[in-house]
Amino acid sequence: MRSGFLRLNTRDFTKGLIVAVICTFITGLYQLVASGGVINWLTIKPVVIAAIGSAVSYLTKNLLTNSKGDFMTNEPVKVPEKTGLPV
Repeated sequence: MRSGFLRLNTRDFTKGLIVAVICTFITGLYQLVASGGVINWLTIKPVVIAAIGSAVSYLTKNLLTNSKGDFMTNEPVKVPEKTGLPV
């Protein structure tokens, strides 16, 4: 189940970190190697910063999305089911 509006459950948090960090890191590393760059901390640091930025962006998007997938919308109101019994 997806997290509610302004809430993140562990599954959404974990999936967000995995997707954002790994994808950004692999893309940045590939571009570094393809351009003939040397791999050291000075060249990897921007890649790591971009990976962290993408993770924060993804988690913020999940935080601001309700359980139905609507962005910046509160949770829909649940209507109680009719049981047929008098109130």
